[in-house]
Formats: sequence, structure tokens, C-alpha cells
Amino acid sequence: MANGISGLCWTHSHLIDPMLYNYQSAINIATSLKASKVHLGKEVTVIGAHIFGEDGLYPILAAPTCKSEDATNMEFIFNTAISGWQVAGGKEDIGPLWSFAMDGDATHWKAGHRVFLKNQLPITSPLHSTLSNLPGMNLYTGDGEVTLDFDYKHIIKCKCSHPYIDHCHQYHLL
Repeated sequence: MANGISGLCWTHSHLIDPMLYNYQSAINIATSLKASKVHLGKEVTVIGAHIFGEDGLYPILAAPTCKSEDATNMEFIFNTAISGWQVAGGKEDIGPLWSFAMDGDATHWKAGHRVFLKNQLPITSPLHSTLSNLPGMNLYTGDGEVTLDFDYKHIIKCKCSHPYIDHCHQYHLL
């Protein structure tokens, strides 16, 4: 963004004008930061598309976060990213979305379950004959049969951090 401030959290940045028109613009932004009206991002939510068999990544979203989001906010982000992929012609130009993976953040997990585990895979789906034969496989998907996946490093971290508490099962992870 030319002549503007970046790195403000996406949930609150709409409350101010991030453009630097003059010195007073900078003062207004600093005052809003000091008053906690808007925040600097502590982390960044990143969404990208990867095509199996290809090197590289198609960037879709990078949104700084102040970590105040709840699952409803993350559902909005997930659905907006999917909609953007469709509207921009990603399905036609690159391919359909069929798996959505995320890290170990509990807010992401809850939103992921709401968005990607809401439809039971119909028996008429080409995926059903393969997936239904895998013991323990969750046969629920999101719209368009998009499946939910988790970053395996976070699953291993969960198991190593809590070896006697098997809470990972409640998230259909292991």
C-alpha cells in the first residue's frame, strides 16, 4: 500500500483510515494504536494454494491478526478465501479446491469443523468408494466435497505435549 500503514490487525483496521495524507494522518493512527482502537498484528493468518506435483504456492491471503478473532471470524476468512478462489477463476485455471489444511490453533480448528465437516460424503461421490474403506476415516466434508486436514507437525506436537491426554481424538486427528 503506497503511503499507507500495513501490519494492522484485519479485525480492527477498518476503524481507521490507514493512509498517510499528511502529518496529522500519522498522529491519528498513532493515537488509535495507543488507545487500542486498532492493533498491530501479532501473527499473520496465511492462506495459499498448493498443487500436488508442482513446486511453489499460489498466495491467496495474508491477514495480520491481533489474536482477538473467534471461530466465527475464522469461518468468514475461510469462506472468503474459498469464494475468492472461485470468483477469480482458480477452479477453471488451476483446479478445484479439495483439501483445506491448517495449523494447530484451536480457533482455526473450530472454524474448520464448522466449514469443512458439515456434509456427509454421499455414497454417489467418487471419493466415497475409496475413503469409506479406510478405517477411522471421517466422511464429512465442506461444500464441494472439500476435506479438512491438519498440519501433521501440530498433531505430533499435540501428542508429544500431552502424551497422557488424548484430546486430539476429539478433533478427529488420530
